[in-house]
Amino acid sequence: MRFLAELKRRNVFRMAGLYLVSAWLVVQVAETLLPIFHTPDWVLQTIVVLLALGLVPALVVSWIYELTPEGLRREDELDEETDPGYQGPERRSRRIPDLAVPQGGHHGYPRQRLQDRLIIGLLLLAVGYFVAEKLWFGRMPPAAVAASPAPATTAAQVSANLVAVLPFRNRSVLPEDAFLAEGLHDDLLTQLAKVSGLKVISRTSMMRYADTTLSVPEIARELGAAVVLEGAVQRSGDQVLINVQLIQGATDLHLWAERYDRKLSTGTIFAIQGEIAQAVAAATSAALSDAEATALATGSTENLKAYEAFLQAKLLSANDLATPERFASALVQYDRAIALDPAFAEAHARKARIQFALYWYGYADQSMREAAKATTAQAIALAPDAIETWMAQAYQHYWGELDYDRAEAMLARVIARVPGHAEAWYARGLVARRDGRFEGTIEAFRRSLEFDPANTDTLLELSNTLLTLGELEASEIPRQRAIELGVDLPTHAAEEALNRGKVEAAWAAITGPNDFYAALPFRIALASRDPARIEKALSPELWPERLRQFPKFPENYAMARAEGLLATGQTEAAQRSLRQLKARLDALEDPYPGGWSSTGFYFYYPCDLPGMLGDLEGVRAAEQDWVESAPRDVWSESGVRNALAVAYVRAGDPERALDHLERVMALFGPVTFNAMANNPALDPLHRHPRYLAMAEAHRQWERQRKSSKGKAVTDRG
Repeated sequence: MRFLAELKRRNVFRMAGLYLVSAWLVVQVAETLLPIFHTPDWVLQTIVVLLALGLVPALVVSWIYELTPEGLRREDELDEETDPGYQGPERRSRRIPDLAVPQGGHHGYPRQRLQDRLIIGLLLLAVGYFVAEKLWFGRMPPAAVAASPAPATTAAQVSANLVAVLPFRNRSVLPEDAFLAEGLHDDLLTQLAKVSGLKVISRTSMMRYADTTLSVPEIARELGAAVVLEGAVQRSGDQVLINVQLIQGATDLHLWAERYDRKLSTGTIFAIQGEIAQAVAAATSAALSDAEATALATGSTENLKAYEAFLQAKLLSANDLATPERFASALVQYDRAIALDPAFAEAHARKARIQFALYWYGYADQSMREAAKATTAQAIALAPDAIETWMAQAYQHYWGELDYDRAEAMLARVIARVPGHAEAWYARGLVARRDGRFEGTIEAFRRSLEFDPANTDTLLELSNTLLTLGELEASEIPRQRAIELGVDLPTHAAEEALNRGKVEAAWAAITGPNDFYAALPFRIALASRDPARIEKALSPELWPERLRQFPKFPENYAMARAEGLLATGQTEAAQRSLRQLKARLDALEDPYPGGWSSTGFYFYYPCDLPGMLGDLEGVRAAEQDWVESAPRDVWSESGVRNALAVAYVRAGDPERALDHLERVMALFGPVTFNAMANNPALDPLHRHPRYLAMAEAHRQWERQRKSSKGKAVTDRG
């Protein structure tokens, strides 16, 4: 008790209150002003840490010194001056505290009263700041607050209405709350993209600006954006604090800002999204219809837990980070969201897309496709006219049915409502490519890049399309852009080099297993005709157990292993392995669940096994099955025909093999000869007159291409 009394006498408690009020005020002001200067998050975090660490020294100083009108004075000095009978520290407890100093002394009023007035003054300042922040700062562009009262120029003066939304900064303390900032950013982009009058740069492009040091004008110039929205999210229990500000890209002028400090609920989040959309639309002079405004404010669910699971699922299933494991985790979260809110239509629609993706890429069998159709039907029943439902239907027609006409019609409906829907344009390009409409493919990819300019998937698909069609120079432009954006080049460079006939460069680009094309190291090793490389490509180092079997292609590794034995001259061991493999497949109700699917190129086709067994009738039966049952897929036709050509060569019918190879060259041009020359299984054809004619056509094409390239360089010079 004596110690507490001494703390009170020395005004330590008052100093603690004074310090805490001052620190709170400093943090609030810093939180408002620092974003104006685009300071990184660590600056505010450092201020908070330093203020917290400074509390203890402040209290120590308060114990030793006293605040007086003349400044800081040591406690001992004041004791001697205020108590004539003072005889040392042991007499302090007997002194009557805070007596006024006799007239003419150095104290004009009690020392504690000075601290009280300072505390009251700071509290009044804090209240004043709070009121001003709510009624004035929150409604006024921060740049105008900091600089001058000059009226702001609106983004309507900018011709384009392209909007960039920077990744929201996370200011939550708990690690489990970190997803909220990214999830809200992702969902806001999704909702803004549905406003027909806005063009919104997609999430994939914007995520590369997380923690960027670029200024807003620099970002705007890179993306061609008229306005840039930035913000921060902080969750604390059932409260959420969201700061957002809209900035004119060309001038860095703040057009609008708001600070939302509210109870966390779906109603709060959707209302905030609606207000942001209204502000963005006003700044870009875009029309926001009543229906769009209502949809934004209403949102997709009233269940906060369901919405949080939905946000986590969306982040897990992002295309730029897609893996089978992430997709599986996303399905768990979508199922959780749907269990919490069975009427959550958007969760059904996005779940269906993940199910179709798992089936399409060979990670699930036919049952997953049927489950995806059922999920899509749920989305249609709940929200038949929603954009997300239409996208799910488009993927059903494309990935689930290879019905290009219906997929195209559904994507056209999406684009008619939302012309800037980057993913719809991207999917439209993929559909057109399967349908053999290559010019439409290139145009659709380029339109998608207008709204998602840093999407490396789209850039690489555009590059791959141009490369496959023989437009080698044109394919370099999107490829180089993808490299600049930091794409994992070795994964793509190996396949590209192989397609160009640069086998050594392809092998040099192999750095480990390939999650999406497990057989790629093996294919490159085969093309090198090096037994040591073939063996290495089949080892766990480059082909781990987890990538050896898939539901639609259960014998993927075994098929490659047998082919490797054939390629290295181990004929007896190869035939023994092939007979065992055939016995396993014959015992199955459906020996080829992957059939002639477009992804078979990355795995195997029904003609591969009979070809390696030398079974000519089996190869012919497989070819007939392809002709009669396989859906139209022009893009994958080269892969199927190359596989059939290899099977016919192995089974002893070189003429039929050449029929298929000539058809491939007619479809895609002389550039495809590189793949034929790389394949050691086609070596027996190298002296055949028809093969030599194809080789000559390729040489002529190369000469013409180099001549045209040289002429273009001369003309530019």
